[in-house]
Amino acid sequence: MKRVCMVLGTLLLVAASAASARPIDCSKATGRLESEICADPVMLDYDRRIATAYDRALAIWDGAIAPYVRRDQQQWLTGFQTIERLEAAVETECVLTDRECLRAELRRRVDDIESGAYVHSGIYRAPSGLKLLLHPGHANGYAVRIYDPVRTAQVNISTADAERAALWEGPQAMVSTMGDANGLPLPVGDGCSLRLFPEPLAIRVVQAGACQGHDFGGAYSRLLDETLQSYELELR
Repeated sequence: MKRVCMVLGTLLLVAASAASARPIDCSKATGRLESEICADPVMLDYDRRIATAYDRALAIWDGAIAPYVRRDQQQWLTGFQTIERLEAAVETECVLTDRECLRAELRRRVDDIESGAYVHSGIYRAPSGLKLLLHPGHANGYAVRIYDPVRTAQVNISTADAERAALWEGPQAMVSTMGDANGLPLPVGDGCSLRLFPEPLAIRVVQAGACQGHDFGGAYSRLLDETLQSYELELR
């Protein structure tokens, strides 16, 4: 569910604090990365699609999640700027001359931000302290992780790494078959699945099955000041 490398291939948006985004104006392109994107029709198409999806996410629910969307995009852009500034230092996998790698990074961002789950993605916290991470994926794909920050090694489950483990039940509910912290199958008979009912600023979880003997059900409040990138290393 996690990617080891930072997302580095990206489009040039206006500053993430702005009210909207616009694709690259190739008549005014500056820098080598802008030039690489402008020279490739595929990357330019990705650039436009990300800008459109970003604007759409900012406006949804009358801007209720705009702070999260801006923060998420800013962290992504920071990763983008690193590839040009550091010339693909050890924490990156792309170099400016590797067009296929840049395309792949852009494509991953397209998959995330165009996902039907993107507007529900992010970090949620229950009154008990449990945290729920919801990752968007291609089309309507998604993955869920719930864990206890105090007892991560003991209380940590994620969407199973299997076909049809993450499904939508109509437009209102997300149903995730859960595995262990690595998405591997739980013991036979555990039968852990979570039905998630998302709202703009909260998510309600209904549990079925033993789920390793833990209770993950209940209401989780959305944390708009935290993003999934903050958890890249903590929960790998």
